[in-house]
Amino acid sequence: MLLFILNLLSCNDYTMAGKALEQDILVFPSHIDFGHLTSGEETGLEEFAIINSGQVNLTVTTPVLVSGNDRFSLGVLSDQEWVIGPQEHLVFEVSYIPETFEYNGAYIEVSSDDLENPLVVVTLEGNGDAPVMTISPLEFDYGNIDIGCDNEERITITNDGNLPLVIDDVVQMVTQPVDIFMEFGSLPAPPWIIEPGLSLDFLVSYIPSDVGTDESLIEITGNDPIAPETETIQFGDGDVEQWVIDTHIQEEFAILDILWVVDDSGSMNRFQTSLSSNIGLFIQAFISTGADYRMAVITTTTSMIGNIIDGSTANPEVAIANEVLVGIGGAGMEKGLEKSHEALSDPVSAGPGGTFFREDADLVVIYVSDEPDWGPNWSTYTNFFDNIKPRGHFTPYAVIGDPPNGCSVNAHTNATFGEGYWDIVNHYGGNWYSICATDWGVQLEMMANQMSGRNSYALTEENPISSTIIVTINGQITTDWEYDENSNSIGFAPGKSPEPGQTIEIEYAIWGC
Repeated sequence: MLLFILNLLSCNDYTMAGKALEQDILVFPSHIDFGHLTSGEETGLEEFAIINSGQVNLTVTTPVLVSGNDRFSLGVLSDQEWVIGPQEHLVFEVSYIPETFEYNGAYIEVSSDDLENPLVVVTLEGNGDAPVMTISPLEFDYGNIDIGCDNEERITITNDGNLPLVIDDVVQMVTQPVDIFMEFGSLPAPPWIIEPGLSLDFLVSYIPSDVGTDESLIEITGNDPIAPETETIQFGDGDVEQWVIDTHIQEEFAILDILWVVDDSGSMNRFQTSLSSNIGLFIQAFISTGADYRMAVITTTTSMIGNIIDGSTANPEVAIANEVLVGIGGAGMEKGLEKSHEALSDPVSAGPGGTFFREDADLVVIYVSDEPDWGPNWSTYTNFFDNIKPRGHFTPYAVIGDPPNGCSVNAHTNATFGEGYWDIVNHYGGNWYSICATDWGVQLEMMANQMSGRNSYALTEENPISSTIIVTINGQITTDWEYDENSNSIGFAPGKSPEPGQTIEIEYAIWGC
């Protein structure tokens, strides 16, 4: 710059003939272009000179930077004056620091006592290079969504700058349960690189699990120098499409004849032990409801009834525990349906008129086996059961291998699907339970509660939203109950059953989709 100034001054002819002595101000350069600088990383620094090319002193006041932003700065204090002698100059520094992807312009006003040019300007311009992270939408309301239904929103990240945008992390902050969740699909985990002018997106789904408001905040972090962290907010309300109210009047004490049909084949040792060890809870459930029960045991090999156990039996829990240990010396081709048919056809010991069968009692048959029924097709026996008890007064249950492929307890103990038993249970509206369950006590207690009719109530609609269930007894809300998904019923805790004649209402919502 100095060399240029000297050359400039040498080119001027300052003859004084016929001309008054005067100042003559010049600025160099009169235009400064900082070019392209990486925002947040680079700073531009340039100089300009105020030159007195005249013959007398030039007085200059403080240059003034005129700009619509603070990207440019002038390295000089305000309210100063400088006297520049003839053929001399004064140099000033100006800097440029871009903040984001942008173009900026400004100018510097230089005032002096030059009579012809009291005000001259130096124009400034510069560009910032940067990635610019734009998130859309920043806020989204899913509205009212039925529980279990889903809705989704696409979050788009766009690079509106001119350098690659690097997304370092995407973090979601939600309260439990997580009903609003991110889905990256085929995208890898961050970091993501987005070139200028391009975008990528991911889904944020909402599947409400309960009634009420859910909120989510997603924080996206990148290398945008001015906004490295951006938040997007999602919220919605879980709702229900339909409410159901089931109403029941508590019945008088149940009267039940219960026939156990226990598999006595060689693979049943472990299962018989589990049944015997936990069947006491089954008896206790009947005692707690006041049910009038009578029980007997046969096997899948023989239909001969042994001891009959009822409310008058001393230590009924011990008695029935011993009865179900039928041994493992029976036939390998189990025929539980046929043996229950034979037993209940015996007019002396079991059937109508026999010592087990009571005309005023509901009949329950419980099949316990780790294999399917090998006798005639299950439908063969429906006419028989329909004839000995009116519909609704005979209910079969089964503790069997899970449909459709059976189940395993461990590497050495398994059970095949209890075909035949499962079919007849479904036909008459009973329930099946897994023979591979780890807690037989819970299963047997639930089974007893369902049989008693005073402690368990089936819901009329399938797949209720269990979190919405409200139970009242004579209009008063009670919490002394549990929902059983397998039987789709609520069961009251021992000793908490409603009294005969009381009204039970079960209110719940069902899934909307």
